[in-house]
Amino acid sequence: MGRVSHVEAVLPDGTIIAALAGSGVINVFGDYDETSTSQVFVDIPASSDKISQWTRYLASRLGRPYDWETIAGLALHTGWRMKGGMICSMLQALALREAGVFPYPLSEPAHEITPRDLLLMLSSQFEMQKDQTREAK
Repeated sequence: MGRVSHVEAVLPDGTIIAALAGSGVINVFGDYDETSTSQVFVDIPASSDKISQWTRYLASRLGRPYDWETIAGLALHTGWRMKGGMICSMLQALALREAGVFPYPLSEPAHEITPRDLLLMLSSQFEMQKDQTREAK
């Protein structure tokens, strides 16, 4: 749905915490993905306390499995999900909620938020920057 198919968190140290198919929730170097043809960055102004809450939440989810049941549930509109599992947009939405960027509770279950939904939620509030250097022609 839409041009955005994945979402990750870039930490202050330049590493990324993401929920990746085949790996689950991991912390990787920022340049791990050499296949992206387009990237959108959303800068979210936050105090050091909020950034700490955000990074602690993300770190607390490291090692969680990727939730293929949620992906199937999104495709089939069933609401399926695997307890304890994560998809990329769910991880990021919950981390942003934990840091107070989004209200608690969210209007929809976090496992039903897609990358497109998350970008829409953020773009209504914050400045977006498109990475022109890797844009496919």
